[in-house]
Amino acid sequence: MQLNNSVLNITTTIEKNDQVLLCGNNGTGKSSIINAIIGTFSGKQSGEILFSSALKISTVRQDYSDNHGSLRSFSSSSKINYDQFLNLLRKLGMERATFDVPIEEMSMGQQKKVELARSLAEPAHLYLWDEPLNYLDTYNQQQLIQLIQEKRPPMLIVEHDQNFIKQIATKKIEI
Repeated sequence: MQLNNSVLNITTTIEKNDQVLLCGNNGTGKSSIINAIIGTFSGKQSGEILFSSALKISTVRQDYSDNHGSLRSFSSSSKINYDQFLNLLRKLGMERATFDVPIEEMSMGQQKKVELARSLAEPAHLYLWDEPLNYLDTYNQQQLIQLIQEKRPPMLIVEHDQNFIKQIATKKIEI
């Protein structure tokens, strides 16, 4: 995928095993870039975002309040493998007892794990994650870092945590 934005003067290519981190202060347009890529940006946009029409993108959103229901029904509606989804939730530290709790009744940290596991279970060419560490404790953050280091999926990530950036980033874009 190639991204070129003349206002922010950004040009980058994301290769197969790249984890590219968008870094910068709040309000500088990092999330707007993610939204422009997935076609949900409502503001004025210039520049080019080039990628194949066959590119499959998986996202982790900051607002995932529309995730609800049982994990089984959620995995079915998300078209992901239920067993793989549960396995990823366990790797992210979710207790098995939580598997029977409706998503909307879970803590924010558990809901974030559901969002992360859903994205990881989706076959994709590119993963776009907007602040994936929100609501995760230090232990769960380390588990997520290990998963990313194992799989090395192509990613564009917005995150502020310097430890995460140091351990994950193959490239950094400062905005």
